[in-house]
Amino acid sequence: MRGRDAMTLRCVAVPILGNEIGAELAQLFDLWADPRFRPLLTPQQERPRLLIVANSATPERLAEAERLFHARPVLHDCFSGITAHSAGLEGERDIYKRDAHGAAGRYGNRAGPNFLFQETMRLAAAFGGYVLQIELDCLPVQADWITAVEAVIAANAGAWVIGSVYAGRGVLDRAMSLHLNGNALYRAGDPAFMVFLDRIWLPRLLHHAARMPNLAYDCWWALERELVDVRAENDSWQLVRTHDCFFRNEPLVVNLVHDETGLSRTGLSDYATTFQRFADLGRMPVFFHGPAMRSMARQLLQHPDDDMLAAIHRADPAGAPPARMLRRAHVAETVGVANPESAGGLARRLAALLRSRHREDRRHGMALLAAHLLASRQDAAAAPPEALTDLLTECLSREAGPAEGKASDPYLTHLRHLRDFLER
Repeated sequence: MRGRDAMTLRCVAVPILGNEIGAELAQLFDLWADPRFRPLLTPQQERPRLLIVANSATPERLAEAERLFHARPVLHDCFSGITAHSAGLEGERDIYKRDAHGAAGRYGNRAGPNFLFQETMRLAAAFGGYVLQIELDCLPVQADWITAVEAVIAANAGAWVIGSVYAGRGVLDRAMSLHLNGNALYRAGDPAFMVFLDRIWLPRLLHHAARMPNLAYDCWWALERELVDVRAENDSWQLVRTHDCFFRNEPLVVNLVHDETGLSRTGLSDYATTFQRFADLGRMPVFFHGPAMRSMARQLLQHPDDDMLAAIHRADPAGAPPARMLRRAHVAETVGVANPESAGGLARRLAALLRSRHREDRRHGMALLAAHLLASRQDAAAAPPEALTDLLTECLSREAGPAEGKASDPYLTHLRHLRDFLER
């Protein structure tokens, strides 16, 4: 797929067990339908498809997933529709045993999730662009998370995998600590990625699983990096030196898990402190992931006045008092930027729009770079160089014209708002 759709979010995929289609999926949809966590706040003509992929499910179960979606009409404004599919896994291809001693089947103890991932990517490829894979225990931090994900894609355009490393304090082995968690963005619409998945990722994963049966699909690349032997020029080195540039670590998800002893040194308050640490650096996370998020979803629905950080403090009052939840910018047509947070959010939106134009133009590229730099500034209120204002003015003068509809073009609107902010 070429053009704008190749660098946008075209699908949100939820891998699921067939027996989770019911109360657990309904709880996730209830949270998404809540104004605090709605996927989109501004309806868009182009919306991603929602894809539910079960390991194994009857047609009746799949119909129930679609019914749950349609029972919450607000989700129709956030997604173009829903597709529910069964991967048809069974026998040794549907095994999932955590931390088992010895192999339970010839494909390893994580065969179920591994093959489910492959099928999810195959189905998502039909929609083009990027797919966001999120599990039931991966919750949005706040509303408008589809817009936030688009900004992450724009900042990492061209990557095949955009994910997040472990953010906790538990004791994990090196490969596990540095792996990109499976709740991530994948460029399934790129045929080159799908070839890599089918001819390298899965075969190499199964190769290593023969001696490491607990190996999961999202830990495979970290293992290859760990096995690199430059002197011997081994297979891992050949893979990593060629393909590592397609894997990006981005604080999209605050990923906290249990360590191998079954205990956790990570308290709920660590979600809040980790979120704040990245937000202070201008890299605000979009999701929280971990076993505790399933109960957190119930608590959030029971306390409709809580934002995510307040809900975490309610569940873990021993932690630091909740910080004010930072809001992402939502730019109105007639309202300028009034504060540094909005400036950073506006710059990220502008960067996404600039990137979507795919123009081979030096000044356009400079404007894109400037937007990214402004978005990453810890002090976005600091006055940037006057040259940036001049550059945006020139972009406006070249792009804007007498053609009808240009006055409401969101690209031009974002340019005007950012220029107005810089001139203050």
